[in-house]
Amino acid sequence: MRRRSVAGGVAVVLVALAIGAWSHAALRDSGWGAALRSVADRVLPNPTVTMWAPAPAPGSHVSSYADATGAGTNYVYLVEARDAGGGARELQLIFFGRESDGAGWLEVEARGGSGVRYRPCDEADVPAAARAGS
Repeated sequence: MRRRSVAGGVAVVLVALAIGAWSHAALRDSGWGAALRSVADRVLPNPTVTMWAPAPAPGSHVSSYADATGAGTNYVYLVEARDAGGGARELQLIFFGRESDGAGWLEVEARGGSGVRYRPCDEADVPAAARAGS
């Protein structure tokens, strides 16, 4: 009897792990994982920090998903960004409707692990400490 209950418990745990892995992959592939991370970083009381990162290379996105209209695709990148003092953090950036072209640098308003806003900038405008890690 004890063996049967242990086997049943192991089966339940394995099924729960499989469902968890499937739901994580489904969230990632649907874009909901990236969206939930972005929303959480905006809602939680994380300070906004200006950071800089080289633009991600084309095709280096970690996931993509259809935009709200269904007519385009949003691309999710993970980049290593640095602040003016050289402190590094991995940030999630979402390029809406296009892939990154990989050219130049980005100035990023970061909250938590997300880039809330980003814009292209000249390398000359990037602090030396932020360029040091690249």
